Amino acid sequence: MPLRLVSYVADTAEEIISVGALTDEGVFDIEALLAAADHAADEYLFDIVGLEDLLISPELLDAMRDGLSKVDASDLIEDASLTAPIIYPPKLFCLATNYMSHMQEGVSQKLQGGKQVRELETPRVFMKPSTNTVIGHNEPLILSSVAQSVDYEAEMAIIIGEPAHEVSIEEASAHISGVTICNDISERQLKIWEREEERDWDKFFDWLNGKWYDGFAPMGPCVVPVDEIDDIDAMDIRLSLNGEVMQEANTREMIFNCAEIVSYISHICTLQTGDIIATGTPAGVGSHRGIKLADGDVMEVEMPEIGVLRTPVVGP
Repeated sequence: MPLRLVSYVADTAEEIISVGALTDEGVFDIEALLAAADHAADEYLFDIVGLEDLLISPELLDAMRDGLSKVDASDLIEDASLTAPIIYPPKLFCLATNYMSHMQEGVSQKLQGGKQVRELETPRVFMKPSTNTVIGHNEPLILSSVAQSVDYEAEMAIIIGEPAHEVSIEEASAHISGVTICNDISERQLKIWEREEERDWDKFFDWLNGKWYDGFAPMGPCVVPVDEIDDIDAMDIRLSLNGEVMQEANTREMIFNCAEIVSYISHICTLQTGDIIATGTPAGVGSHRGIKLADGDVMEVEMPEIGVLRTPVVGP
C-alpha cells in the first residue's frame, strides 16, 4: 500500500489539525511514526506547517515509511476525524472539459447532422475560492436554499510541490508533489435574481459562479506522494451515487496530461507550494442523466491508489 498522508483532528473541541498517515487500521500521527523510525522529529517538524510542506520533505517521508513498519496499534490516534488534506490551498484551479467523453456528452444535445467535436488546443482553466468550497472526507455537502440543480464531477487533483513559474512541459512533472481526489460540485441552473433578458456572457458567469457555493470542493481522504504512484496519467477513477456507478474512466483519457496542465498554468501565474489543480471530469455527470443531488444522497469517488472520498448530501 502506498504512503497515504492525511490531515486530521483528534479532539474536535480543540480543532487542532495534525498530519499523519492513514492505514487500514486507522491514523498514525507523524510524531509517533518518526519516533518509531528513531528519527529526530524536533529537528524537522518546526518546518512542517501543513501536509503541503511534508510532501516536499523527502527525508521525513522516508522516515514515515520506515516508521509505519515498526509502529503498533497502541500508537493509533483514537477518534481521528479526517479533514481535507490541505484545508486552505493557496489557489484551487479546475479544468473545464478535459475528457473528450465529457465534451461529447455536453454538446451532443446541441449538435445536429453528425458534426464532430473538435479536441481542445489549450486547457480551459478556472478557479474556485478555496476557503469556502474545500471540505473533507465524510463532511456533508449542505445544499444552499437556492439550489436548483446540483451536480457531481469526479476528478483527480494534483498538488504543487516546489513553486513553478513558466516551466516547460518537460520540467513540469518535477513540480507535482502529490495526488488526491476532488469532487468538483456544480450548480447547473444558477438563479438568485430574476433577469428580464439574457445578455452576452450571462450564461458563462452563471456556470462559473455555480462552482463557488460552500462545500463545492470535497477532497481527500488522503494525499499520496507522487513518487508512490506508477503513473499519475494512468489512474482509474470512479464515482458512485447511492451505490450506483455513474462515472468510470482512467486519467490516460485526459485531453491534457498533468505536465501539460502545470506548464500551461505556470505561464499564467506562479504556482505555489500547496496549490491544487483538479484535472477535469469524465462523462457521466448528473446533468446529462437527469439527476440532481438531493438530501440523503451519498457520493463516493474512488481511486484505488488513494482510497474513497465519501460525501453525504444534506438538503437545504
